[in-house]
Order: sequence, then C-alpha cells, then structure tokens
Amino acid sequence: MMKKTTAVAVSISVAMALVISSCSPDSPKMQAKPDLTNEKVVKDNDYMVRDPKVDILFVVDNSGSMDAHQKNLAANVGRFISAFFNRISIDYHIGVLSTDMDGGITGKCCGRLIGSPLFIDKMTPGPEKDLAARLILGTVGSGTERSFDPVIAALSPPLDTTVNVGFLRPDAHLAVIFITDAEDQSKESSVALYDHLLKIKGKREKILAYGAIIPSGFNDPQCGRDENDKEPLLIEQFLSMTVNKGTNIFNLCAPDFGDKLAKVAEDLAKQVSNTIYLSRAPIVSTLRVFYGTQEIPSDAEYGWSFDAELNAIHLGEKLELDPSQPDGTKIRVDFEAASYTQK
Repeated sequence: MMKKTTAVAVSISVAMALVISSCSPDSPKMQAKPDLTNEKVVKDNDYMVRDPKVDILFVVDNSGSMDAHQKNLAANVGRFISAFFNRISIDYHIGVLSTDMDGGITGKCCGRLIGSPLFIDKMTPGPEKDLAARLILGTVGSGTERSFDPVIAALSPPLDTTVNVGFLRPDAHLAVIFITDAEDQSKESSVALYDHLLKIKGKREKILAYGAIIPSGFNDPQCGRDENDKEPLLIEQFLSMTVNKGTNIFNLCAPDFGDKLAKVAEDLAKQVSNTIYLSRAPIVSTLRVFYGTQEIPSDAEYGWSFDAELNAIHLGEKLELDPSQPDGTKIRVDFEAASYTQK
C-alpha cells in the first residue's frame, strides 16, 4: 500500500544515436553511441497516482438463463467495491448496461446506462447496495445476447452526449466487465469493438477488459453455456486484445466467484494507479525511479519492477513513499532509451 498518493510525471533522460559504419555495402555494422544532450519529456496528465481515474462498465446478460448468475454477482459486488478502498483511493464511475439491443419490455436496453443517477461514483452513498440493485436486471431481456453492441452505443453519439452524458471522461481509463453465460451475438465484431475503444481513449493501455463467462473448454452439465458452444468465444478474442490479457477471464460458475471478482478490482487498481507506461523502450540497466529526493529501490514488492512486455514500471504492493516529501511531489522515471535512428 502506498501511504501517499501522488501525480506521476515521467522524466525521461534520453541519450540516443546510431553510427553505422560498414566495411562494404554488403556487410554493414551498427554501433550505438550516446548523445550527451539530455532531453526531458514530462507527462503531467496521462498516468496519475493521485486520484487515478477509471470509468467502469458492467455489461450484464439479462436473458432468461441469468437469474442465478445475476443474484450471485449482486451478492458479491461488495467484494469488488471494497477492493478499491483497501487497495488505493480511486476516482471511479461505475455504470451498468444490459446485453439487450432489441428494445425489451423493461427499457433496460440499447446502450442506455441503467439506474438513477446514471452511474455510481465516490460521492454515491452506500455504493455496494446501489450497484447490487443495478446489477439485478431481471431475465426478460432479449435472447439475442449482444455484449459488444451496447458498449459501442453507450459511448457513441447520440447517447454519450445525451442520456449517458458525464459517464465517460477523456482522462480516465476505461474498463469493461462482461457478465454472461452466452456467446456474443453482436452485429459488430471483437476487432470493431477494440478499434472503437482505442479511437476513444487514444492509447491501448487506457483500455482494460474482463469477462465472467463460461470459458472455452469448460464442460459442466450444471453450468452450461446458453445455446451456443462455439469455441473460441468472440468475447475471449476481444479479451485477448487488451493490455491485461491472460488474467482477465474467470468462470461465471466458479465456487470462489467473490474472490475472483475482488481480484478484478485489485487488478484494475494496479493497472490504473500503480503502472507507469514509458514513452520509449529503456536500457534496463539505466532505469532509476525517484519520489522527490527519495530514490525508490528496484524491488517487486517494496519498490518498482520493469515489465518489458508492457514497457512499463510497476510500483510494488508494499512501497512506502517518504511522507516528508512536499505535497504534489511526482514520481519520476529516468532512463536512457534503447532506440536508435538509422541513416
């Protein structure tokens, strides 16, 4: 746990040049030499540790087979909310959509956020109770379960500027959590959904997704997939595109469903508040991380670690920031870039 939240700035000391020498046109040799001119790039708004922001959409299947699953979700959603407060203070918007795009007799359809007010935030009294009530959508929704289409509709004109106005914030991460026992039957593809979200957020690291589904390869007569046994699932394909792929799918029928829902919240907190994405690939040996005058050690638990796949710094779960540093002190990452320009 970090004792003090801070705004993150990434100060990058970059030295890069490429000298290409060759013995002949057929045998080029490249040698990297440092440019002693330092360049500093400061990012003040992209990745915040103080009051990190995330807009969360629960997309809940409200077809006829979902009664028990909805009740289980509502019963455990307190675990999800609590994980935010236990992990770090996060500025969140939480909205709920149904998979119904056919009109429905309840009006809970078509990309419109469900409930009043439109979404839950840090000012909502009793957020656990409020969210639990929203998640029980009933089971009279369309049997054509569309998980992708309502997300696109909710975040596009005219809904994003009318009935859903205020939910989506340009400087926040966006997280989509699918809750369904069926394959997606949307008109839009998994690629179309990802491309749409990428266009909205601008950076792939701002897009997170999770799925409580009946995954491929799971065979249990007591908990089957609704009607469609196609594998791999389109939802699985979408979930494999996001930066948190690999750990973002869990079984809707899992006996430890509450534990897994809490882990979703914990992963969200880590992705949103404890991860600093670098603008360039570093020479790892030159990485240094500072909080004011405090140098943070390279330690996965008590300091920081580097994720080569994401090109990011992860702050450790047990990192303690120096409380004597002035308010507003930023975490700074210094490194030499491992990229060169060819001539």
